[in-house]
This record gives sequence, structure tokens and C-alpha cells, in this order.
Amino acid sequence: MRRTILFLLGVLTFAGCISQNPYIPVRRYQLDESPLITAPREKAIEATIAVRDLRARPRYEQRMLRRDAAGEITYREYDRWVEQPADLVAEMLRRALTETGAFKNVCPARFAGSSQYAVDGDIISFDEVSGGKENRAVFAVRLELTRADDGKILWSEMFEKSVPMTADSGAATAEAMGKAVREAVTEAAGKIVAAAEQDFNTRASQPKQE
Repeated sequence: MRRTILFLLGVLTFAGCISQNPYIPVRRYQLDESPLITAPREKAIEATIAVRDLRARPRYEQRMLRRDAAGEITYREYDRWVEQPADLVAEMLRRALTETGAFKNVCPARFAGSSQYAVDGDIISFDEVSGGKENRAVFAVRLELTRADDGKILWSEMFEKSVPMTADSGAATAEAMGKAVREAVTEAAGKIVAAAEQDFNTRASQPKQE
């Protein structure tokens, strides 16, 4: 009888441990993939542009990062990006430049050697910021456009966007961050096109040296 009672107590204790630690699935999120550019160019310049891999600090991994008003950093352990944030942003920038219709071709980093222009940059912020009246998704990136043949910097600028979140959840973080990145990337794409077109037309109008 004593053994039976001890066995039942052990079973109940084990069951209690299981019920207190339920399985929590990992949720993965992508940035908004809808079109970014609504008014593409009618004619492209005869040039290829490469979007190199963007740099980011190690803290920006696939787990969603949270930063409070005091600067303390934590992570949403079960809410993750499908790829590294730097890769997500670089892909969105490639899509935006492609959708402008301004270039003969837009290619990833591995084809940079055969391109006339290249975009490089650093992710400064990819944070869910808590504190105050509402949580916000804060995105900041510094980008630069260079000419491939001589490495001359044609344009450089930093973009920072902050979008309020509708709830305290990974899905709300993904939605707000998607909007912030879209705003920054769309604005940057227009300026990259303008700088590349100006350089291309200027060089095309110069007499060729014998």
C-alpha cells in the first residue's frame, strides 16, 4: 500500500511538472512582401547595380530584440525572424530597386564584380522599444552608393523610422517593423536611383578619351 501511494505521488508530481511547462511553438515572421514602388521608371539606364550584404551588430539575430527605456535588451524567445534582419532588409532593398525599373539589372552581392554601381550599408537599429505610452518598432540604416570602377562614394545617408505597435506581441512587432523598413527602403531607393542616374548621364555626356 505504501509503495502504491508513493508511486501515485510520483506520477502526480511528474504530471504537475509537465502541465507547468507546456510546449510553446516558435513563431517565425517575414517582412511585408507587397510591392514597394507604385510609379516605376519608363526607361532604365544601361547599368547594373548590386546590393551588397548589409552589416549589423551580433545582437540583431533571428530572435526579436526588445529594448526598454533604460536600454536593457531582452529577446522574444519564441518570436523570430525567418532570416537575419540584415538579410531581410537587403532583400527588400533589392526588390525596391528592381521595382523602380531604373536599372538594367539589380543583383545580389556575389555579382558585385560585374556591376557598375553598388549599395552598401549598416543596420543601426532593428528594435522593439518599450516604455512610454506604447511600444514602437524602430528601424535605422545607413546606406551608401559607390561607383564600382573607382570606388567613389556618390551618395550616403542615414534613415530612421519609428512605427507604433498595435499590441504587445511578435506579430505586432513584425507588422510595425515591416512598415518602418518599407518607409526607409522606399525613400532610399528613390535617392539611390537619382544619384546613379545623375552619375551615369554625366559620364555618358563626357567625351571618350583616346
